[in-house]
Amino acid sequence: MRISCMILALTMMSGCSVLSKQPIEQKIEVLPPQMIEVAVDDDICLFISEPENFDYNCDMAYWLEVWLEADATPWIERKAQLAALGQSKKDKIHAYLLSLSSDTPYQDRLRAQLSIDDLMPEFTDAAALVIEVVVSNPNKQLMELESALSVLSKENTLRGQELQKLYAELKAQQKKLEELLQIEATLMDKNRNN
Repeated sequence: MRISCMILALTMMSGCSVLSKQPIEQKIEVLPPQMIEVAVDDDICLFISEPENFDYNCDMAYWLEVWLEADATPWIERKAQLAALGQSKKDKIHAYLLSLSSDTPYQDRLRAQLSIDDLMPEFTDAAALVIEVVVSNPNKQLMELESALSVLSKENTLRGQELQKLYAELKAQQKKLEELLQIEATLMDKNRNN
């Protein structure tokens, strides 16, 4: 018996030593980030050739002012402004900036994001890069977080309802158990009396 235990112990130790002698190597190739070269002048124009009836094509200060004013305006007022806008490129950009504030409902922000995504190929490289990095990426990330939060909230609500059902079942089972214990106690009292 001792010999078989010794052989088993030696086999296990030799197996462990074989495993520890073989290092685990993982080669992960890290690619350098892709650099996009964009000539940034003092003026960044949204479009190469200015669309018809499109003022402020090369005036980023104007669009920044629109964005800042929109951020300081309550959603109810911005919603009325959005309803008054049309489908021109200027109106789509204006609607996008009006929809960027954090108090904008998810559906309205998504609609504006999809609209600006449709315009992206028409922007100059510099404008597209600025819009993507400064505005679109944070907006998309916020929408993803809101979506995840919504899913988690629904999941928590369902779990809470399940817990309430289980608690109600537990109470019912406790009541039945107490009734059974009461019956058992009554039967034991009767047996003692007999």
